[in-house]
Amino acid sequence: MYDAKVRGKNRYSICTSDMREDMQRRMVLTNSLLRALERDELRVFYQPQIDTATRGIVGYEALLRWENPDLGLLPPGMFIPLAEQTGLIRPIGEWVLRTACRQNRLWIDRGLPPRRMSVNLSVEQLRDRHLSDQIRSVLSETGMDARLLQLEITETAAIQADEPVVQMLSEIKKLGISISLDDFGVDYSSLSRLRELPIDHIKIDMRFVRGIEAGSKDEAIARTIIQLARNLGLQVLAEGVEHMHQYRFFARERCDEIQGFLFYKPMPPAQLEALL
Repeated sequence: MYDAKVRGKNRYSICTSDMREDMQRRMVLTNSLLRALERDELRVFYQPQIDTATRGIVGYEALLRWENPDLGLLPPGMFIPLAEQTGLIRPIGEWVLRTACRQNRLWIDRGLPPRRMSVNLSVEQLRDRHLSDQIRSVLSETGMDARLLQLEITETAAIQADEPVVQMLSEIKKLGISISLDDFGVDYSSLSRLRELPIDHIKIDMRFVRGIEAGSKDEAIARTIIQLARNLGLQVLAEGVEHMHQYRFFARERCDEIQGFLFYKPMPPAQLEALL
């Protein structure tokens, strides 16, 4: 039934052995995820964000991983949807925020230059009316400067944002925190939300970055997004930069920042600290 709904409704789906195995795998993952926090199986990796002009590190994005004892290190795409469906995304999201803020404060206390820390928020977290109080508590507990914290919301979350979500983002902004719109450019309707949401930063979706080559449509779209951001007084970052010709394009177009495997992959805190 759910498979038929996902495929557009008004159709039927046959229950195959692959579908049955997928459902069993999801059930096992869901049951394991329920205990992942208490078993200390979650990890936060950090990917540096680079100033396009200087190639210096200006910030980090906190990226969640799950070190499952049976399946190994799992990327978020394998378990975040399950966390959102079960409501676990709220305690997990709070844990990620606290861990990232504590880590950033620790690096500053060890003498590293203060840099921005970006943490992702899900739609479910944004609908929590206690979110701003939770963030305020985490900042107080960890000693993290609110001006060094950036919260990222996806373009999908921006499009779905109703009045309570917009109000919550405004409350967060009043704390001195910056807000970034992730995966920008996939859905044109997000353009209208730029007027309503308190956005400081937009991230060009990696699907446009991958297609960067001379005269390509993706190159034209990326150039337009950069110009739009500049006209609106927003910072812009290109994510998923993996090749030098992509970097050269964004440097030439004066994109503020880039993020991707060309410079750094996501890494555990000890490895990043050694690099810094």
